[in-house]
Amino acid sequence: MASDGKGFSSHNVRCCTLIGHVDHGKSSFADSLLAANNIISARMAGQIRYLDSREDEQERGITMEASTVSLSVKMRVHDPTKGWDPDNLPPIQDFMINLIDTPGHVDFSSEVSTASRL
Repeated sequence: MASDGKGFSSHNVRCCTLIGHVDHGKSSFADSLLAANNIISARMAGQIRYLDSREDEQERGITMEASTVSLSVKMRVHDPTKGWDPDNLPPIQDFMINLIDTPGHVDFSSEVSTASRL
């Protein structure tokens, strides 16, 4: 299996793009995921808008440029073909999630279009 050099096999890398209307919580959700990875304080999640790093984005309170971050997540992957047995759970695996936060305002739809193709 191929590895990204940090211990993740290519089978354990996922890309997730947050897409939605303006002011529907995409950046706040991204902040919550960052807090779950101890990148920002849980108390500041939803307020800090960590991925809105440009000064004009912070001033206007909207995402204007797609931003990405890689997060490490541990989870079990259940094989639906084998049924569910609580006494025989699959092992916990490490995954890397490449998270892309996109703008919601229609004026920046080209950013969303580009990010959704990644």
